[in-house]
Amino acid sequence: MTRTRFFWICFVCSFVWYFIPGYFVQLLSTVSVLCLVAPNNHLANMLGDGKQGLGILSFSLDWSVFSNAFLQSPIATPFWAACNLFLGFVLVFWIALPVAYFNNLWDSATLPLYSLDVFTTNGTKYNITRVMRDGVFNPQAYDHYSPLRMSLEFSWVYGIGFAALMSILVHIGLYNGKEIISRLRETKAKHDDIHGKLIMSYPSVKAWWYLVLLIASSATGIAVGVGAQIGVPWWGYMLSFAIAIVLVIPVGIIQAISNRQPGLSLVAELLSGVVLQGIPTGYSILKLYGHGSLAQALSYAQDMKLAHYMKIPPRHVLIYQLVGIVISVIIQTSLFFWLIDRIPNMCRPEGYPWVCRSTNLVYSASIIWNLIGPLRVFGEGSPYSPLLWGFLFGLVLPIPIYFLQRRFPNQTWLQHVYIPVILSGIVGLPPMPPVDFPMWFLFGFIFNFVIHRYWHAWWQKYNFTLSAGLDSGLALSGILQFLALAQNGLKLDWWGNRVDRQCTLSSKPWIAPG
Repeated sequence: MTRTRFFWICFVCSFVWYFIPGYFVQLLSTVSVLCLVAPNNHLANMLGDGKQGLGILSFSLDWSVFSNAFLQSPIATPFWAACNLFLGFVLVFWIALPVAYFNNLWDSATLPLYSLDVFTTNGTKYNITRVMRDGVFNPQAYDHYSPLRMSLEFSWVYGIGFAALMSILVHIGLYNGKEIISRLRETKAKHDDIHGKLIMSYPSVKAWWYLVLLIASSATGIAVGVGAQIGVPWWGYMLSFAIAIVLVIPVGIIQAISNRQPGLSLVAELLSGVVLQGIPTGYSILKLYGHGSLAQALSYAQDMKLAHYMKIPPRHVLIYQLVGIVISVIIQTSLFFWLIDRIPNMCRPEGYPWVCRSTNLVYSASIIWNLIGPLRVFGEGSPYSPLLWGFLFGLVLPIPIYFLQRRFPNQTWLQHVYIPVILSGIVGLPPMPPVDFPMWFLFGFIFNFVIHRYWHAWWQKYNFTLSAGLDSGLALSGILQFLALAQNGLKLDWWGNRVDRQCTLSSKPWIAPG
């Protein structure tokens, strides 16, 4: 069977099947076994909920869970990298987190186990209007209202993020420092592979082209932001660009090795909280222009690499990218406002499945980092101040692994231990639903370990075609379901679609506040 035929078979199967968990029986998207067995047991709900609990014994029959927006396709990730990621998930989420939570570390048991929201000390959701005066933070109002609290997992994500950031820098310095320096010293004309020699037959993109695009786009972004008077000074935008420039090489190396881009929006959060404290929009700006620019730069480099191997002229690639960017901006902006106008209760729990997990995370993070600020949330006297030790742990952890790998070069499993990858996996929780991680790893284990080892010829020919077919069928099926069914109010109201009634007790704190 040809790859093309196999692709279309996978496409059709995925397209048709997604009508089952996407429309007819939405319960199949996340089946929480413990909640179905003991629906009135608080502990079983917290342990088994695949959305707001630990996701133990939860499973899914929905490809959008296997190949989710946070981890991407499990088929495209090397199995050793998947093992690193899943190891971090198990150690933190299934072992350390429940032990700490049920022992009420930092009074965390008075809050939900897994939540994107921020709270007061009495467990109610944080009302930012109580700590603001004339649109800016008021310290006296904050002291009178309440210190900020967050769920234990939410707080741990920041501590692990601190460690991940430092571990990436140390790891790249130890493993790739000499290579980076030598590459920077090389002339542009030097090519040590056949692909580089062949691509030289096409005219290259001039460096000043990129420079003009950088200056023009940066100036436009700064002018729009300053002109709209959103409260961020011009140097705040320049700082965000500096974030992308500094981190693009180390983050790019990690992504090239593991197919996992570490979530380093924490850098933007940290800097925005220090230099733009009291301006809630500062977080959004530095995340957009800093982390967003970094992600786009790596995406462009990925496209350039693909074009390099396919011998597409570099200037054509640049033009295609520019045209694609303009089209995508117009479509995404128009679609955003169209969805806001058409979908009731969007980005709220009652608007499921349009709950906007990432958007709500950005809202909470803007409160933590820019409205209240890191000095109050993580500073002296805060229960979360021990999380700052994450910087030291991340600085130290890669070093013993580095020397052990050189001491025992024949230990294959040891050579595949990557501290930055282990730490970066857990940073996506929240907003990622917990059920996504074990399902993602299970599918990766089946295809990138079992099939790769015992049916390697099949894997080599069809594995990535399978991933492309399933993803494409899912995407088109989801769009069609929305336009033809959901948009016209054609919903099935029966127990198989009441996904919010599986684990009704999981969002309640283990200990009543107060």
